Amino acid sequence: MLEIKSNGTDWNAPVQPIHTLIKKLEQKPLDPVYEGMGNFIIKYKNENQTDNPRYIGCTHFLGHFATIPYVFNVITNEKVVIEELTKAIRMNQERLDYEQLRRNIFSY
Repeated sequence: MLEIKSNGTDWNAPVQPIHTLIKKLEQKPLDPVYEGMGNFIIKYKNENQTDNPRYIGCTHFLGHFATIPYVFNVITNEKVVIEELTKAIRMNQERLDYEQLRRNIFSY
């Protein structure tokens, strides 16, 4: 199951394919504020975590970028998509510009 609720310039924009998100993750830093909201990746392990039982066992990718208008809200249980997005997000968090943004946000 792959449900793309948002993947584009805003939460209600036409949905872009996953490869567009992966390309953006290679180019621009994420907004570190999402570290406090699941760190961009939330695993649905049991029925207490969601109102929708069809998401049990899925992974939820949620966030936006710091320097461009682009947001994503993707829920999936597809192993390849989970692996690719997790890797791309974690690599994005290792970027120097991401770390600088993170320091600016969490230094207060």
